[in-house]
Amino acid sequence: MKWFTAKHTDLSDEELLLKAKHEETPEYASALFTRYIEYVYGACLKYYKNEDDAKDKVMEVYHRYLTKIKVHEVKNPKSWLYVLTKNFCLEKLRKENRDREKLDNIILMQSDDVFHPFDEEQVDKEESLQKMEKCIETLELEQKRCVELFYLKKQSYKEITEQLELSWANVRSLIQNGRRNLKRCMEKHA
Repeated sequence: MKWFTAKHTDLSDEELLLKAKHEETPEYASALFTRYIEYVYGACLKYYKNEDDAKDKVMEVYHRYLTKIKVHEVKNPKSWLYVLTKNFCLEKLRKENRDREKLDNIILMQSDDVFHPFDEEQVDKEESLQKMEKCIETLELEQKRCVELFYLKKQSYKEITEQLELSWANVRSLIQNGRRNLKRCMEKHA
């Protein structure tokens, strides 16, 4: 797999580092990065588990590398590049997970406003719970599983996607449709 054209193969890592620190264009920095690009790709693949995502992250690491190489004192480019790549991937994954959790929380807050299985004013909550259990049984299998995991077991969308091996969008749709069907059934049997 060719990413960049290998240049300055006659220069050592130390020579490339020295030239990269003082150059206007990224010629020498790119030459050094090219030496270890498969190594960077392997590290990205370790974290992202998907070739296309890993390739995208390699390019993002490259752009970060171009700014960092000028300001950091680098002794061993291969190890330094690995740490840079690892930290970059972990930072991106944490941010993606934080964003996903925020979205889960927003959806959870919205879902509480849209649907609550029984009114607090009802005298017999046990009866309502029994109705809800019967209505849950009427849901399609995947809807039922998602609704139970989300509402009864209090699992996040992420946990459900991992457990059921479904996409995040699919889990979201199943929960929304299941919630709507459950609400209809509860209202019908009220």
